[in-house]
Order: sequence, then structure tokens, then C-alpha cells
Amino acid sequence: MNCASAAERLKKFEGSTSYMYRCSGGEVTVGVGHAIFDVALALQLPWTGTPAPALIAADFARIAAADKGLVATRYEKLTQCRLNDEAVDTLLRSDIDAFEKNLSARLPAWHSYPEPAQQALFDMAYNLGVGGLLKFHNLLAACASADWETAATECRRGGIADARNKETAALFRQAAAG
Repeated sequence: MNCASAAERLKKFEGSTSYMYRCSGGEVTVGVGHAIFDVALALQLPWTGTPAPALIAADFARIAAADKGLVATRYEKLTQCRLNDEAVDTLLRSDIDAFEKNLSARLPAWHSYPEPAQQALFDMAYNLGVGGLLKFHNLLAACASADWETAATECRRGGIADARNKETAALFRQAAAG
């Protein structure tokens, strides 16, 4: 899978944020959809200026207690910790590698799928989690039989922008075209 294309698409739809926020699913998040599940993980991130652990923990607690699913900019004033662009990109590359390995392990035919289908499935897995993607039984059956047109009709996710769903369906249709 072309990781640069995946990164570009993720930045387009997930955004890129240097500070902690709560995603629509409720997880404390940073960068390009990088979930921070607990304070211990927050402490491991390369925050600029190397803030004290107590400051990182306080920022995490404020974000975790805030309403979920607001526009990311609404969380900016709640936190002082920031990642620079290089750290955000490093996290994204690491997340892409981990998700691709997980997809490869969970979908035995992953590497045989055309590039556009891999991109579509990857976007869905990144957005929903691999476990969430695996709930799309009709989609996965269509992929297993290389029925990319059916995959395009079965890939619609609830709760995300229509543009993202349309782009994912278009990727499956590109796989069908060639």
C-alpha cells in the first residue's frame, strides 16, 4: 500500500492537531487521529519543550473530562502541551505501519487487493478501528471475491462526512476499473 497516499488522505479527513483533543468516539487524541488511551501514553509523547509530567497529566485529565466530539480547535485552550509537525508526522507513520500490519494479519488476501481497494479498506480501518472494519461482513465478502462494485456500495459508514464515504466508494470503483 502506498503509505504517502494513505497519510495524505488521513490528514485530509482526520485533520492534524498539535494538541490533545477528544475525538467523536471519546478518546483523547493528538496528531492525525492518534488515540492516547491513558496518561502513561501521553507521558511518552515528545511534547515540545519537554513539559513536566504533572503538566502533561493535567492536560490529559482536562481533555478526558471535556465534552467529546467537538471541533478540535475547541480543545486548544484546555491544554498547554504541543507536538511539533515532525512529531505528528512520526506518529502518523508509526500508526500507518501498525494498522497496515494489523490489516495484513486480519485479512489474509490484503496484499492481493488492488491498491485503491487497499487504500479504501485502510481508511475505514483507521477511522473505525480494525475491529470496526471487520463488522462490515458484506463488504469483506465482496472484497474476498474481488467484487469491487459491491464493495463500493457496502462501505458506507455512519457518523462521518459524506465526502469521506464518497471517496472511499470511489476507491473501490477504481479497483473495479482496473
